[in-house]
Amino acid sequence: MSKSKKLQSSGVDWGQVIVDALREETKEEKNIPIEKAARLVKERIKGNRKGLEEPNYLHSFRVRDLVMKFSLVDDPNSDLFVAALLHDIVEDGGVSFDELKDMDFSDRTIELVKLCTHPMDIKNKTERWMRMVNRLIEANDHDAWRIKVADLADNLKQSKGLTLENREFMIDVKAPIFLRLAILVPDSPYSVLEKEIEKQKKELAEKSESEITFLPKYENPENTVI
Repeated sequence: MSKSKKLQSSGVDWGQVIVDALREETKEEKNIPIEKAARLVKERIKGNRKGLEEPNYLHSFRVRDLVMKFSLVDDPNSDLFVAALLHDIVEDGGVSFDELKDMDFSDRTIELVKLCTHPMDIKNKTERWMRMVNRLIEANDHDAWRIKVADLADNLKQSKGLTLENREFMIDVKAPIFLRLAILVPDSPYSVLEKEIEKQKKELAEKSESEITFLPKYENPENTVI
């Protein structure tokens, strides 16, 4: 008796068994934390970056990639990397922390996202930022600092889309503060942030020089007294 006939005579629907196995495999893939976070970011973070053409959600992926580049952690599903991908999901994606919990993201991932999120109940944006920084200082969580240093480094690279006032505030105030506070955090993209600050300062200085206009020299052809 052939192998196929033996399988048929056993009374087992092997075709259905294979289909069910594939479904389970797909279900498991959907629950992989980093993949689940990637889908959520793409679905919920809409629009384009300020003053730029690219989709907003790409920033989250660059932050994740930058954190991964400097990390000694091998597991791509580490809470550090998942949280780096989700660091803007509350502010820009409108997802609550309770919803993240219901989606089965780990307590550690949610803790990191909370540390990296501005308190949205505060109207003044500068105060929001200061409150978040205070929370980072109090927590002294190196993983949270790694994410925020990467976040700021990428934001600086794309700061041309901001108003001049906001860009100068980011370059002259936010970034230097982060440099001072995160200097002792190991395995962070600190050097990237440091170089980007210098680059942005140079660009602003060159722009300022190019925009200086000189009044034309006044000529008095008749040599009259004015």
